[in-house]
Amino acid sequence: MTNMLTHADIRLLEFEDTHPRRTGLKNDAILHRLGMSPARYYQRLDQLVRQQAVQDRWPRLADRIERQNDRRRQERAQLRRWL
Repeated sequence: MTNMLTHADIRLLEFEDTHPRRTGLKNDAILHRLGMSPARYYQRLDQLVRQQAVQDRWPRLADRIERQNDRRRQERAQLRRWL
């Protein structure tokens, strides 16, 4: 079964492509423009960038999100070493 992108998914990906930085203003825009909490937005974004259709259509966006996720995993691993 292939994962079909919904209109809401495409809006989310296009928003992320044009608003790459995490700021308070971005969080406000997520709430008002997309109608979701920032936490849910980033959860859905992480799910979407793993889909082949997204990697094909937005390769730079998918790569950037994956690099950010890798960096955060490494930071968490470093923190756990010191606990």
